[in-house]
Amino acid sequence: MAETSDNRKNNDTSVMIFKGKRLIVNLTPMIGLIGLIIICSLIVPKLFMSLSNWSNILRQVTILGFAALGMTIVILTGNIDLSVIGNVSMTTCLAAILLQHNWNLIPTFAIVILAGAFIGLINGLIISFWKIESFVVTMGMQVICFGLAQYISGGRTIIIQNLNPFMIELASYRIANIIPGMFVILIIFYIILWIFTRNTKLGRYIYALGGNEEVCYISGVNVTFVRTTAYIISGIFAAIAGIFTFSRSLCGDPTAGSSLGMYVIAAVVIGGTKMSGGRGNVLFTIIGIFVIGIINNMLNLIGFKYYAQQIIQGIIIISAVIAGSQKRR
Repeated sequence: MAETSDNRKNNDTSVMIFKGKRLIVNLTPMIGLIGLIIICSLIVPKLFMSLSNWSNILRQVTILGFAALGMTIVILTGNIDLSVIGNVSMTTCLAAILLQHNWNLIPTFAIVILAGAFIGLINGLIISFWKIESFVVTMGMQVICFGLAQYISGGRTIIIQNLNPFMIELASYRIANIIPGMFVILIIFYIILWIFTRNTKLGRYIYALGGNEEVCYISGVNVTFVRTTAYIISGIFAAIAGIFTFSRSLCGDPTAGSSLGMYVIAAVVIGGTKMSGGRGNVLFTIIGIFVIGIINNMLNLIGFKYYAQQIIQGIIIISAVIAGSQKRR
């Protein structure tokens, strides 16, 4: 009896230690973000902590946030979508050319979102049916999308005269003159996708696919459908990012998505999502986009030259990813 009691105590202790470690791992991205904010507030307190600067940060991270949201869903399945940045460029130009030809807003938004979703559909089907690595397929699709952006725009930036006032307000509107309206929309979508991944059968299949694809096959899960759906979601949010990119710049730039670069993937990983899939939290990607946004903002405030900013950004992002991966082991 005494031995059984000791075993139970040992088991309870092990469970508590495991839960404690898991809690620390889950809180690591948030702790890192808080630490970054503290450091930045000590370096340039007046500039960094001003309401106008934080309003600017919220506005800057929104487009990255939409692209990273779709990327999170794909990475949770154990895949990757490098076509996102090309998709953003293509849909930005598509929105611009349709509005230039006096299309109404609702049909324009519908066509742009369908175009983004179609790119995701093609990605998912090719990867599933031909069993090709997602890295290769989506890299090729990225090039195609950039080419389509150049074709749609005629190789130039599309400037629109007499643009619909709603499109101008879409990216410039601020609640209480501080919080960008598009950031509020972003948070709403993050909450919706978080509920979707946690409380629906398809959402649980997305995690299961990233955890072990063979087990999913054996369990009767339609892996092709799950993977393709994830890519369609990624394409939809790339298109939404494209719409907001156009609204923010008020022009159709065929290179618009290039500014996102690898920040999309970095934001997801910094947020705690495992690159091999099956583990992560959609809401934590918000932390990742803030880490990147704050780093970029801080370097601008200090006045580093562009090449120096790139070097420092790369070093900090790699360090953050390494630190996060070490704690998740």
